[in-house]
Amino acid sequence: MDGREHQEDVTLACADTRDRLQGYLDGTLAKSESVAIFLHLRDCGGCREEHEHLQAMFSMLDELPQLPVPDDFDARILDSIPLAAYREMEPLRRDRVPVFLEESYLPAWLRDARTRLAGLSVTLAAVIAVAVADQPQPLLLAAVVGAVPEILVRCQGWARQATLAWRRAEN
Repeated sequence: MDGREHQEDVTLACADTRDRLQGYLDGTLAKSESVAIFLHLRDCGGCREEHEHLQAMFSMLDELPQLPVPDDFDARILDSIPLAAYREMEPLRRDRVPVFLEESYLPAWLRDARTRLAGLSVTLAAVIAVAVADQPQPLLLAAVVGAVPEILVRCQGWARQATLAWRRAEN
């Protein structure tokens, strides 16, 4: 056995070889791919010429002198960024949730802390009155109605967090 019996007969097209030349030059390809490219370069003058051009270019780039980074480099980069436009694009960068889970979907008066606190106060008073009174039916309705703003805001927040966590887990 000469070792070639177990080796696959891999022939690459010129386009495939040229697509992989960068990886071949960097040494990042698998051994079988490197061998296939090596064999193709040995037999194909056009691809070999492309390989030699890339090698020459990388050699010239390696010979360029190292230039020091100016002290104000970071400041100049930050000054060139249009921060107003960046801030305006915030809605495009943030994680998306369905519209009904956006905070602004619920009316502002319902999300207001005073409304929620008043509703919870009504709920607490109604629950205490139910514990003491003999006729709890109207008081139970007041307790439920008082809790609605807080329940809506909390459920929306939990659903938004769960949706975002689920989408992050998918990615």
